[in-house]
Amino acid sequence: MYKSFFIIFILHIFGGFFLQSNRISKLKRDNMFYLLQHVALYTLIFIVFSPILLGITFWQGIVYSLINGVLHFIVDFFTGKIKSKMIVKDEVKYNLTVVMDYSIHLALLFITFIWLYPNAIHVVTFWDKY
Repeated sequence: MYKSFFIIFILHIFGGFFLQSNRISKLKRDNMFYLLQHVALYTLIFIVFSPILLGITFWQGIVYSLINGVLHFIVDFFTGKIKSKMIVKDEVKYNLTVVMDYSIHLALLFITFIWLYPNAIHVVTFWDKY
């Protein structure tokens, strides 16, 4: 189970941060096109890697990824509005918003994985084979 959560955590960091340019990071708060671009890339990473790394089928990976893509969009839409207001007012509140955003994303990823695929937590994954 902890391996699954660790993999989800790594996929989230990879798709949400490493593959996101500084431009998209700044503009997604106020521009729907950049938010959609960010969410599409994030969702694609989960579509490609979740079946391989989490021990679920390709179709399960698509369902999991699309559900979380929609949830990711909703969370980023609202936390982006809050971040836009906080960035010029108070650095501490802005950073707390970032932590809140990140925590909500991870909680949703974990909850949806457990809810959709409770048996996958006990399945041998790619990492267990090597």
